[in-house]
Amino acid sequence: SVAEGPATPVSSTSTVHNEKSFSYLPQTYWGLDPLHRAYVKMFVRDVLEMDIYPGHPTLNVYAYRNHPISRVDLLGWVVRVEEREKLFNYAIDDGTGVISCTCWKPRVPVNTEEDIDYATPGTSTEQEAAEQEFTEFLALKTREIKKCVRELRQPVKLRDLLHVRGRIKSYRGRREVGAVYFRCVDDPTCSVEINRTMEQLQLYQDFYDVPFQPPGSQEGEDDTEAGVVKALQDAIADFLSANSAVLNFDIKELATVDSLMSVVQKAQKENNATMNAKEVNSLFTQAVGGLADLGIVYKRSDKDSLYVVIDRDSALESAVLDIVRRESQNPKYSESGCHYLHVLDCLRMKHRFSGVSPKVVGRILDKLESQSDIISTSENHYIAF
Repeated sequence: SVAEGPATPVSSTSTVHNEKSFSYLPQTYWGLDPLHRAYVKMFVRDVLEMDIYPGHPTLNVYAYRNHPISRVDLLGWVVRVEEREKLFNYAIDDGTGVISCTCWKPRVPVNTEEDIDYATPGTSTEQEAAEQEFTEFLALKTREIKKCVRELRQPVKLRDLLHVRGRIKSYRGRREVGAVYFRCVDDPTCSVEINRTMEQLQLYQDFYDVPFQPPGSQEGEDDTEAGVVKALQDAIADFLSANSAVLNFDIKELATVDSLMSVVQKAQKENNATMNAKEVNSLFTQAVGGLADLGIVYKRSDKDSLYVVIDRDSALESAVLDIVRRESQNPKYSESGCHYLHVLDCLRMKHRFSGVSPKVVGRILDKLESQSDIISTSENHYIAF
């Protein structure tokens, strides 16, 4: 249960203010961010590590800093090909990670004849001549479309460079991309890949890593909903840091804490507005979602409203350590180590940890490494002895 207690600083929550210098946006502001509807050119690693946008678990919108991302533009080498009746499933690797892309086969046209005769009898007038020219143009384009369809229905080969655009989605707990566009790129000298990487680095520096602020808002302005959420998030972090007895909590319990409700009441007073219980609960949900995004707390499962403070959950730490130790005995991982996303997949098989995010696992692995319980063999790969 949630209750006030003696002040005992906790290292995880004390870093909230330093790790995060932005506020998550209310859904009403998403359309103002140019990245929300765009196909964002990202690295695969970031697509895999992004969490669901705090406070909106059912919308398939993910957060990169405070940008709401739902569509991506990827370029990578094909490392796995699976063909099914209606689709291809390609795994592409851009050097930062591997992700599956679902590419639907185009439907075969009903008329499969190679040539279609659009001609009309007689060409005695200028109008008929123009019609004849137009029908020939249609016939040419039809043949080109059919050729393209036949090519798209052929599987891409391993080691081909594939360009994919599509929506981010999760299938059976795994992050993947549902492609709306895909094609092979001819790049024998790797010039396309190099130029693309340079472009992405510039985009990250100029746009992606810069938190979005709605037009007209000023830095430090706290009377918007986003400002209230940030203030409430900081207050919850301080509350958890000051109360070591709080191991887990429900969002409804937080609404009974006077120091937290005072943040909401202050915002109501400054804006001369009142909030009903549903709106207050939404503010708390977004604030706690921000802490989950930082890896400070995690939600046990989608069906469970209970949040757990990570650094106070010894069961989670033990479970992660047991998985790394077990997988280290597997010949597949005995030398290179197992990837943290593989650890995440194993962890989510347990109902209690089905809601754990990649950042939470990364935080636990870093802690275990600092305690010399495990070692990292390469970036994001770990092994235990």
